[in-house]
Amino acid sequence: MTKTTIAFLTDTHLGQRLVMNSEVAGGKMRYDSEAEQHEDRLRLVLDDISRRGIADIVFGGDIGTAQSVPGFFEILKGYDFNTSVILGNHDTYDDIKRYWFAGDGDVNGKLCYSYADRHLKRIFLDTSDNMLGDSQHAWLQRELDGAHNAVIFVHHPILAVHTPVDRSGAALRDRDKVRSLLSGVDCDVTIISGHYHMVDETRDANIRQFVSPAVSYQIVKQSDELHADVEAFGYRIIEIKDARIYTQAVLLNQAFPGR
Repeated sequence: MTKTTIAFLTDTHLGQRLVMNSEVAGGKMRYDSEAEQHEDRLRLVLDDISRRGIADIVFGGDIGTAQSVPGFFEILKGYDFNTSVILGNHDTYDDIKRYWFAGDGDVNGKLCYSYADRHLKRIFLDTSDNMLGDSQHAWLQRELDGAHNAVIFVHHPILAVHTPVDRSGAALRDRDKVRSLLSGVDCDVTIISGHYHMVDETRDANIRQFVSPAVSYQIVKQSDELHADVEAFGYRIIEIKDARIYTQAVLLNQAFPGR
């Protein structure tokens, strides 16, 4: 049996201080710039991952300000991780590719790529402009052709989540088209996403979706309006045993980072 353990961390929002007294516009919360914002939480999360002996990490997007990108990758250099990166709606490919390169992982300017073994295909998508887009959609369809088990790492959730964030304009713009593609293939699909700053699990036919906690702050899932939980932060652990996938969210607290 082949076993791999991966840590999925997302939404660091370095240099961005959340402003909650505003509407969500264009799929983005509003932030004020504040140097070094959330850097301490990123280091605590990376320390926890390292302490658990996890060697492989996937960053799920939304590093933060453009000015914070060099510092983000400099912090990662302090750890001995095998790192994969996907882009969120606060990221640009031009900013990222100066510091991290995925080989031939580019479809019309979108950072998407895949790895496969005989048990499982790992697919990494780019939703930096809040949609998959036609070219990446066609690429994904080709990638899934003949696959029986796949795990998809993508910043935005594909399945709907019953929460105010989902209804606020932050949802992936072409998610219905993407969901239709995934549900129409003869393949068990597991989606690992971020973007909503909360823990959620849902299933639809052959698709399982796990939304992961953010490194920066959480958004309360069950609420009539958008409310932030600025105390909690975390990441997700994924265990892959051949084609079987097990996962758990890890939530930390600034006062008790090891809990």
